[in-house]
Amino acid sequence: MLFTRAIPPGPEVTPQERYTALDLSRRAGEDRPYIVCNFVSSLDGKATADGRTGGLAGEGDHAAFHLLRTQVDALLVGTGTLRIERYGVAVRSERLSQIRVAEGRAPQPLCVVISRSGSVPFEIPLFADARADVVLYAPPETTAPACAANVTHHEIPTGEDSLRGILRSLRHDHDVRSLLCEGGPILFSSLLRQGLVDELFLTLSPTLVGGSELGITTGAALDQLRVMELVWALECNGSMLMRYARR
Repeated sequence: MLFTRAIPPGPEVTPQERYTALDLSRRAGEDRPYIVCNFVSSLDGKATADGRTGGLAGEGDHAAFHLLRTQVDALLVGTGTLRIERYGVAVRSERLSQIRVAEGRAPQPLCVVISRSGSVPFEIPLFADARADVVLYAPPETTAPACAANVTHHEIPTGEDSLRGILRSLRHDHDVRSLLCEGGPILFSSLLRQGLVDELFLTLSPTLVGGSELGITTGAALDQLRVMELVWALECNGSMLMRYARR
């Protein structure tokens, strides 16, 4: 499989050539990781079809999705997305683990779970896999059941600055320099409202969904427009894979 380089134009590239050696961790600040988000959207702006993302993702998006997981120290996913998509361990092939190790990272990224209510989907495959290291931010009374995954529980910070407090904890307590958010829309919107999104990888699927499916954001509008700069655009079987960075 090859990607056509649309912007800037150039020779075709493989997914690995484009989505590895991104050096995201080098851009981390002192108080939080460098944060990139990855989403797929239909042509009419829907983030899911029949409640899930799988129907929108083509071959190119699948490749980019898994390779981006090799480029970060930690993976952040909302509890609703974890539950619906039945998340398992993030890196599932030896080839992808080797990419991580060759670039100086652990074979698996940390998986970060945030739950203000304490309702955590402990029944998903992630918690049944001994390769998984999970950092859970939840109320103090939240108790993880006995499971194969290694779970570290932090009391979730309170107040308006709680999300920034979690990011400070990840940076200082777990040495997380780069963080990939895969959704869902509520979590992405929270990061956007606080100006915490450094990059967005967005795949535009050549599909129309219609109906009342969610978009990649939800809730109240931002207080002002967030202008992003296009870094590249690739084409694969009708899908456009784009990388945007904050200005």
